[in-house]
Formats: sequence, C-alpha cells, structure tokens
Amino acid sequence: MIASSAQAAGLNDYACPLTPERPYPVVLVHGRGGDVNGFGALVSALNAAGHCVYGTNYGQTNGVGPNGHDHLTVSGGQIHGFIQHVLASTGAEKVDVIGHSAGTGVLNNVILEKDGGGWIHRLVSFGGLHHPYAHVGVPPADSDLFLPNVTLAARLVDPDITMQEIIIGALDLYAGAGGSLAGIDAETAESNFAADLFEPNYWTMLHGGLSEPPEVLLKPLDAGHTLPTADAVHSICYTNIVGAADLVTGVSAGYQDPAPNVDNFLLLSLADHSQILADPIAIAKTLTALGTPCTPAPPPDDTGGSETGEGTTGAPTTGDDGNESGDSSGGSDSDGDGDTGTGTAPTSDGSSGGSGPSDTSSGDGPPSPGAATGGSTGGANGDDAGCGCTSRSDGALSGLLGVLALGSLVRRRRR
Repeated sequence: MIASSAQAAGLNDYACPLTPERPYPVVLVHGRGGDVNGFGALVSALNAAGHCVYGTNYGQTNGVGPNGHDHLTVSGGQIHGFIQHVLASTGAEKVDVIGHSAGTGVLNNVILEKDGGGWIHRLVSFGGLHHPYAHVGVPPADSDLFLPNVTLAARLVDPDITMQEIIIGALDLYAGAGGSLAGIDAETAESNFAADLFEPNYWTMLHGGLSEPPEVLLKPLDAGHTLPTADAVHSICYTNIVGAADLVTGVSAGYQDPAPNVDNFLLLSLADHSQILADPIAIAKTLTALGTPCTPAPPPDDTGGSETGEGTTGAPTTGDDGNESGDSSGGSDSDGDGDTGTGTAPTSDGSSGGSGPSDTSSGDGPPSPGAATGGSTGGANGDDAGCGCTSRSDGALSGLLGVLALGSLVRRRRR
C-alpha cells in the first residue's frame, strides 16, 4: 500500500523512534482524488514536534484512476491494513490518525465497520466527512442537502432510477440552490465513492440510523443534525476542524454529535478546503490535540443517548456549562478561559486542558443552531444527549424542496 508518491520527506521513516512523550505513530489519510504528499506543511510541523508520521495513497478503483474514488468500505480495508502494518513495524499499541475530507469518512469506516477503535487513540479531522451532507453556504449559516434522503425519495418516485441519475439530479439541485459544485466532475460523480455518499443503507449500517428524518432533503440556513447517531466511539478522542471559508465541507458534515470526547472546532480563517491543511491555526490545534492524552468517554447508556450529562446537551454556550460538560468526564475547558469565544485565538487551545478530553463547547467555535433548545429539551436523563436538535419545524419547507428535487430527478430520467 505504500505508493512511491508517499515517500515524501518526513513520511514513512520506520527508524523514527517513539518516545514516552510521543508514543503513537501518526497516520495520515488523504481525501477524494488526493495524495498523501498534500499534507506537506502538516508533516513538517508534526516532525518538528517529535511525531513519527506515516501515510499511503489508497482508493483507486480496480487499481487504476484517481485515488480515493473506490467504495468507502474498500478504501477502509486498505487503510485498516496500512494501520496494522504501521503498528507491526513500530511496535506501538495504537496510532493517532488525521483525515482530510473523504479521508475522515474512510477512517470512520475503519472504526465503525471494521472495529478499528481498539487501535486508534485520537482522530483529527480537517474538513472531514462524518455525515453525508452536501454543503451550501458558510458555517454556521449553512444550507445542507442530506444525500441519503434524496436517494430514498427518488426511489419512491422511480424505483428504477439509477444512482448516477440521482447524483446528477442532486448536483443540479445543489447548484440551483446557490452552491458551487466544488470540483465535482463527471468522473467523481460516477465513482463508487459518490455512490456511497448517497446510499442510505451504507450510512444506516455505519451510524445505526440516519441523522435526518425521511422528509428532510434540504435544510436551509441550518447546521447540525436533527437526529443523534452513533457517529463516535467512546474510546477515541476526536478533534473536528471545519473552516469557515471551506465551501466543500460544512458544519453538518464535518461535526460529530456533542460528547465529552468530541471537540468540534470552527476555524475562522480564509483557508479553503485544501488550504486548511496548511493553516497555522489548524496545525496548532492539531499539535495541541495530539499532545494531550485521551481519557475515554463514558460508554453510551442503555437508552441510546450518551452519558454526557446536562452540560453537553444542545451544545451550551456559556463557559460554566462547558466546564460542567468537560468536568463530568475528567476533562476541562479546552481553551482554559471558559468563555463563549469565536475560535479566533485557538493556538493556545488545550494548553490548560489537563488529561481529559476536550470540552466540545469550550469556546473553540459556535455551537450548531438549536443549542438553546437542546439544553432544555434533553440531557437530564441522557436520552437526547448530544443531539444538538432544533425545535424549529421545517418539515413543510423541506417537503416543498423535496418535491422540487424529485421533479428535477424525474425530468432528467425521462430525458
């Protein structure tokens, strides 16, 4: 799996010594159409901080074509194998992993489908694919097309419609809603990877359910997940960096449901989806996360909610509530100031974070819309912990937009 193009300076040096301060090798996973050499600035920073860094290209379909275009489960199998290779070669017990864009989706496949959580200590995501939303707009005022529901609705109208027809029709709707296609070309739209993005069966298998009810296709000016899902493993600490200027991945796709071991961070810079990998604040955030030991979060309770306590439900907006959330799991306010900051000064983030997981509502970035309702509707008994739900009913508008979407799909098929 170690392609010749992955032999960039600072990568795959198996003589690199692990130390008590840096006991975990760092494995990099690039995105759709990417190359592991695209992590150049991050690799240099990791090496300078004493980390041993490894990576490989993956995801060619039948061994040919662009990287990262094969099914997520196939790519996940390749990265799973590479992680095992790194563990065997270095003697490490676990690895830290960093995913960019679709690379995060591949890592989720390793963790959630292939039971890879036992070998991963921390996951840092740059503009990552945690949930299958197509992003339109600028976080946190996103509009999001929820791709699996587009497929379900299209199949109700026309059971014989192909996935390719669904994808092209949805991209037409995406562009019509004011969004950029963000480099989505025909080759990508026809790929196994794109088919997985729209496949509800895949995401139900991975997360135990979909993050939107069936009638929600497009969520205008709304970021976050309506329904909680099993999108994180309690034994791993997650840091999710989403750029305010990233027009490919927004908050809905890039954030996980709030939990003691999940740190959702909005990067307020001009870095786009590719530039985020070299952004100095994002790199500083990554180094801080990797330098902090991960204390596992409590496992989910019997009701399906996370045992996060009242402080994390609905992503509270005050420092006191944030500390309550972190303290319940042995962590603390990850930027140490307990305020509601906007993420403009994250370079010292985590410096006083102690040994526990970072607090997801520490001021690293704004919570998803609906935070105010989340705190009052859930969390007391853990049933709705981490939902970040909104109380606003937009089913009628979503239904109208759904009709427009289906009309576009059917018209395309009939042509």
